[in-house]
Formats: sequence, structure tokens, C-alpha cells
Amino acid sequence: MSTKAQAILDEIRALPPQELQAVCSEIRQLETRRQGWEEQKAKLREMQSRHAGRGLLNRLLDERAKERARG
Repeated sequence: MSTKAQAILDEIRALPPQELQAVCSEIRQLETRRQGWEEQKAKLREMQSRHAGRGLLNRLLDERAKERARG
């Protein structure tokens, strides 16, 4: 752990119990939001790969059709 991270952790540990609970609650909320963002990014990547893959397949099929038409 870096010295800066350690200093922040020590500062948090020194908080009064009520403030410590508030900080912990905020951290949990941030983690929940981060998980949501990660899920959204995964969904977007999946959609992008599907569309990119479909585009590549369509181009390949078009090229094959052109080759058959020529020959």
C-alpha cells in the first residue's frame, strides 16, 4: 500500500463512529455503482462484438457473392 493510501486509511480509522459509518456507506454506494458500470460496459462490449462480427460476416458473404458472379 502506498504511503498516501495508508495516510487516508489512518485518517478514516480515526473518525468518530458516526462519521466512519457515513464514509463506509458512501464507499458501499460507490462500489455498487461501479459494479453497475462494469455490467453496462460488458453489455456494450458484447453488443459491439456482435455488430462488428455481423458486419464482417456480411462483408465476407458479399465478397463471396461477387466472386461467384465473376466466375
